[in-house]
Amino acid sequence: MKRRLLLIVPIIATLASLLALSPTTLVRADPATLSASPTSLTATVELGSTATLNLTITNTGAHPITPLLYAGFPPPSAPAARMAAPSLPVPLPQQTERIDPDLQTELASGPARFLVFFADRPDLGEALLIRDWAARGEYVYRALTEHAERSQRAVRALLDAAGVRYKPLWIVNALLVEGDAALANALAAHADVAMLTADHELQTTVPVTTTSISCNATSNNVCWNIDKVMADRVWREFGVTGAGITVANIDSGVAYTHPALVNQYRGNLGGGVFDHNYNWFDPVGNTSAPVDSGMHGTHVMGTMVANPPSQPATGMAPGAKWIAARACSSYCNDSDIIAAAQWMLAPTDLSGNNPRPSMRPHILNNSWAFDSGGNPIYTGYTAAWQAAGIFVVFAAGNIQGGSNYTGCSSIASPGDYPDVMAVGATGQDDLVTSFSRIGPTTDGRIKPDLVAPGSGVISTIPTGYGSLSGTSMAAPHVAGAVALLWSANPQLIGDYAATYALLTGNALPITNDSRYMGSAHTACRPDTVPNNIYGYGRLDAFAAVAAARVQVPWLVLPSSSSASLASSGTQTIPITLDARKVAGPGVYTARVLIYANNLTDPPLAIPVTMTVPARPTHATITGTITDSETGRPLRATVTVTGGATVTTNDTGNYSLVVPGGVTQHLSATASNFTTQNQSVTPPAGSTVTLNFALDPLRPTLTVLQDPITTTVDFNQTVNVALPLRNDGNIPLSYTLRIDSEPYGVWRSDEPDGPTGGWIDPPLDRAVLSLYDDNSSGAIDLGFDMPFGNSYYRHIYIGANGIIAFAPLDTTNLFSPSCLPLNETSAPAIVPLHVDFDSSAGGEISVARIEAGALVTWDNIPLYGTTRRLSVQALLRPDGTIRFHYHDVANLTDDDSGAIGLQFNGVAQTIGCAFGSHPPLNLSNGLVIELRPQIDPIAWLSVAGSGSGSVAAGSTTNAQLTARWVAPIYNTAQARVRIISNDPRKPVATARIQLNEGAPAPYRVLIILVYR
Repeated sequence: MKRRLLLIVPIIATLASLLALSPTTLVRADPATLSASPTSLTATVELGSTATLNLTITNTGAHPITPLLYAGFPPPSAPAARMAAPSLPVPLPQQTERIDPDLQTELASGPARFLVFFADRPDLGEALLIRDWAARGEYVYRALTEHAERSQRAVRALLDAAGVRYKPLWIVNALLVEGDAALANALAAHADVAMLTADHELQTTVPVTTTSISCNATSNNVCWNIDKVMADRVWREFGVTGAGITVANIDSGVAYTHPALVNQYRGNLGGGVFDHNYNWFDPVGNTSAPVDSGMHGTHVMGTMVANPPSQPATGMAPGAKWIAARACSSYCNDSDIIAAAQWMLAPTDLSGNNPRPSMRPHILNNSWAFDSGGNPIYTGYTAAWQAAGIFVVFAAGNIQGGSNYTGCSSIASPGDYPDVMAVGATGQDDLVTSFSRIGPTTDGRIKPDLVAPGSGVISTIPTGYGSLSGTSMAAPHVAGAVALLWSANPQLIGDYAATYALLTGNALPITNDSRYMGSAHTACRPDTVPNNIYGYGRLDAFAAVAAARVQVPWLVLPSSSSASLASSGTQTIPITLDARKVAGPGVYTARVLIYANNLTDPPLAIPVTMTVPARPTHATITGTITDSETGRPLRATVTVTGGATVTTNDTGNYSLVVPGGVTQHLSATASNFTTQNQSVTPPAGSTVTLNFALDPLRPTLTVLQDPITTTVDFNQTVNVALPLRNDGNIPLSYTLRIDSEPYGVWRSDEPDGPTGGWIDPPLDRAVLSLYDDNSSGAIDLGFDMPFGNSYYRHIYIGANGIIAFAPLDTTNLFSPSCLPLNETSAPAIVPLHVDFDSSAGGEISVARIEAGALVTWDNIPLYGTTRRLSVQALLRPDGTIRFHYHDVANLTDDDSGAIGLQFNGVAQTIGCAFGSHPPLNLSNGLVIELRPQIDPIAWLSVAGSGSGSVAAGSTTNAQLTARWVAPIYNTAQARVRIISNDPRKPVATARIQLNEGAPAPYRVLIILVYR
């Protein structure tokens, strides 16, 4: 039977097929060996001075090595008590029938290959407590293979006696068997067997490549995607490129001789010699060297590790090594994918023998997925990977032939599993692509975990370089970032939880994407962090590595990487102890950790001790760091130029000791505040106070002209300049939006706004008995009111501030949202949508007055509070609508209020307490008048992209274009939304008013007939 598995490029798919082999004799890797002289480093260094000591290392092993040096702190004085092993069972795929219906269909036509899953499941929790990489891998391998042999012994004996061939798939405790229906029924009836499934053949589609998209190389000669996640900063500023880490992919294969990949291939021994044992697995074609069935796997691997010669950088971790398994060509089978997963746990030689778990990859990228979620077929091997310490990344999946604009919960398996990191795709604008699948999962969890560049990504392909799009392209950015993290701090290797926390905790959060704030995405709106569109946000490799690095400021190792060290070779390394970098006298201890090639082998540890004696000539500098606006103490750092860095305590205080009589230059920094510099020369033996008051770091948007009035002659266009100023201290970025506004919005708190205000409901008003979330029946307006493109005679009033032109569903409770509303899709007028509780007091009424129909919510409490509001709407026969706000001072953003108009399929949001909409901005006595007009979308447009930036203290003119579209009998008005990074005013508005100049050579007469 056939089902679908997709390699994640829009409209691209493939993955997996291979032989499953019986476990064979385990082979252990020979560890590299190092010695050092001296075995420890000790020195006394005066405060403000340095000392350099030499350390000589010798390669006592038989093979060349490249030493990798790290600074570290001493281990704990006493090891922590051993914790109880957590439970980590290998799950059984979920299936309601004992025999898969697909398999029953196949067996009806004759013998077939099928998978036999055994009920007894191993628990690998003990592996999570093992720190040693080789020992952890060996434990998982032995636990799985020995458990499979024990639990399968009886069934294997039956198969052997019957002469039936089978292959063990120990990673999921299963057998691959070929037989007829009688054999299948006999196996299904066996007490040790849990279920039988077909060896499904998974269909693939042909990848699509786009060559017209540019790398958009930066001044640092890296492609836009690498720059976006700031991997190149990790290389330049930290010197970390992924050295010592091995990545892998299960994919369509890899073109290993590609010039950007060949040097990173773990099987490259140098001098044109290659050893593909333990580095390449090919059940598809059984080739003895890596190949690619198409281009997908080569492209994915390039994003992880490529180092293109004489080309802009395209790989995240160019210092890492790679291995690979080709698991699909034009089709693939379940058993093939499982066997590829098994090989990743314990790579074998090319004949499939002599497994070596210690040579498993550290990180495994899987740029493939099913075309739906909730499929647990592969949970067994993802659990085994986790137990072995492999960090697993999956693509979130692509929507084939559609888009994620249509709804939530499209995230695909296996990316929806809780023990893997799922990655969605974004473009150069940091917005998620329309093809990237979104959450939540079928059981309600948030996915994806992160997003990364996945649209128009340039990487390696067998013939050179090409552009592909898909979540397949996004996932390897995260896999490469993990390589950088683990190379920067080897203590993270195998620690999924800590690595996950660093990646997600340092991602760029993205919320309030207006494309996903409507009723189609009620279950997955990106209004919190994490969310089901962007997860925790867009990957930031630099921020994650900066948070992960172990830094010993006073211990200085050589900045350049070590040269290769031949067998019996020696190398002398200068180690500098810098007493300028400490905050005062004391005894400081650390370690130099030296790894040989592989960061998972135990390092050679050299203890280092620096003693800084106290002297009467020293001086103390102390002070407090505060917010210049509020005076509150700040968590900040104070750095002496060329010297120590200290952090403030909870009260904002800092203290450090320096040589007296020497001028010290201090710099105070705090997150989201400006840096401030001061200098002081403290006398010997003195204590001086030096305080800092830091200014908040933010842009400040000022709209310099509002309203802007423009006049357009018949059949002409005019340019409209919208002047914007940044009164802040960092650049302001902005985007202009022109929304559909069939009604012009005129406010009484603006110079040309309406007059009048609250109208006391007349004595003959009809009081409505509405309780909490109830709504009224049909109410006759007494006139036909034009609204949108229709006329309405009746209205339906909802207790929560809604006037609808169709019955409201009385079963719908209050649901906070901007427009369109969650409670109804009907045309509606919304003077203030909040959670009123009319059962607790106040009055809702409707009255016919000379000016029209008056609907009033008077003194109504907000649900669960004692705060009360008074709001009313006046509906006029000419289509004009007025909102009167008598008592709204108690309203807060937490009440999730919204104001606007809702038509068939569209909405005009006038104000909303959240999202990228204008704020509510209500006050007592305010009048908002809504006048029917030509929709501004017809006569006003944004010039160019509508986005730009303004330097601190500068002004710019954002450009718009107004055009004549029809005779204008009244002033038309548009409110341009200005969405910016000003944290105090993320959404501002500017009014553009349009008047007609030279008239059209004709007039349009519209005859209105009132009923």
